[in-house]
Amino acid sequence: MTLRAVLLDFYGTLARATGWGETPETILAELGYDLDPALRRRWFDDGFDGQEHDEHSTSRDAYVEWRRTRTISMLLEADVHPDEVDAILDRMAKGATGRVMEAYDEVPGVLAKLRSRGLTLVVCSNWDWDLAEAVAESGLTESVDALVSSAWVGARKPHPRIFAAALAEAGVEPPDALYVGDTWVPDVEGPRAVGMLSAYLQRDDHWPDPGFPGGLAPVDSGDAHVITDLRGVLPIIG
Repeated sequence: MTLRAVLLDFYGTLARATGWGETPETILAELGYDLDPALRRRWFDDGFDGQEHDEHSTSRDAYVEWRRTRTISMLLEADVHPDEVDAILDRMAKGATGRVMEAYDEVPGVLAKLRSRGLTLVVCSNWDWDLAEAVAESGLTESVDALVSSAWVGARKPHPRIFAAALAEAGVEPPDALYVGDTWVPDVEGPRAVGMLSAYLQRDDHWPDPGFPGGLAPVDSGDAHVITDLRGVLPIIG
């Protein structure tokens, strides 16, 4: 098997936020509310992974409005008083502008080595409409060949449509691609289901991953390669 492309998750794989403005948790705590992590996951994180949302992906405005509607639903479910919702949304929006996104130290060098081996590199991420801006903020725009966001495709990993879109951008078939990501279900089970090889990135500061079947060592597990930073991709490529 000769790999021709590497598809890469973005957040937690290529880059992370090293600075934040006010977060929803801190804003709500200041106002006397508790945002249950399980509630947040259900509305914004892995709780709706795999879903299609074509009707909300027709434009940036439509997607942003959908995100706003989900936020309102989350706040109301957290027992936030309706009269406070608009002010909280404004603070959340201002807080998001304080984000500082940076590539992990090893990432630019590894991407350069992969490209030097003739591999096509595509970012494939469960992100919002502004994936290109986040990648640019991380300094990685020129290091990859294409970007695919769930917001644009209308389906979130592990839905096969987002992988099909990324493979089309790379111009390869599933057996010719390696997928690398840091969340087990979207980034390992999803790619395997469509016929790709996968690598699970488990950094030292990796947050809890509810889908990860614990006990795997950072070597080829038989189910997926498990690596501790992006340099682990290089021996897989060979």
